[in-house]
Amino acid sequence: MNNYVVLYYLEDEKDKQRFEEGVLKEYPRHKVVEDGGFKYIGFAGPPEPAVVEKLDTFLMEMGKGRDEYFGKAEYVALYFSREADPDNIKRQLLIGTDEMVDKDAQRMSSDAHRSAIQNLLEFDFTKLPAH
Repeated sequence: MNNYVVLYYLEDEKDKQRFEEGVLKEYPRHKVVEDGGFKYIGFAGPPEPAVVEKLDTFLMEMGKGRDEYFGKAEYVALYFSREADPDNIKRQLLIGTDEMVDKDAQRMSSDAHRSAIQNLLEFDFTKLPAH
């Protein structure tokens, strides 16, 4: 199992709730951290391609996949690192642009933003009961 963090902004409250519920249900060992107006969802999951496919499926069911319409400020970013290089945090955008994520991240200190992500990537989700 690998650790992941999802950071997202969806304009419609129903879409936010639907997306979040899908992630939390699919990955029962998870931790949600709210900081600086951001909601980070950390979880353990299978190798990256399977996680990306599942998140893409949630988005496409909402009509917001990569090839579909998504709002001008909406994004879904998946953060992860490789076991061989845990300090090298990678980000894959499922929808949105780097600029959208970075603009939102500027609302809080970059250290706090990076720490929230890094702490979840290092968290031992096997210690959590399945929700």
